[in-house]
Amino acid sequence: MLIPKAFTEQEEIVAVCLSELGFRYERQVEIGKYTVDFLIPDENLILEADGPYGHLKKRDKKRDEDLRGLSGYNIIHILGHEKELVKLEIMEKMWLV
Repeated sequence: MLIPKAFTEQEEIVAVCLSELGFRYERQVEIGKYTVDFLIPDENLILEADGPYGHLKKRDKKRDEDLRGLSGYNIIHILGHEKELVKLEIMEKMWLV
């Protein structure tokens, strides 16, 4: 079992937005060898809070493929860091999944 890491400021904003939007979620969920930022089981969705700079795209692509294979969940990455923009980004990206 992995030791939970401290939540980033952006993860805190995403958590507030998910709560305000009425989603039930779990934080820092282990799936195989990975730990995902948020799991939203009712929406069949993994949500990653990448921040305004994002992560390494090649590494994220491989990780996302692995996670889809392990869990069957869709995955979205949130880049915003301002509350209202994060809320809009969540709604827009969930609509596309």
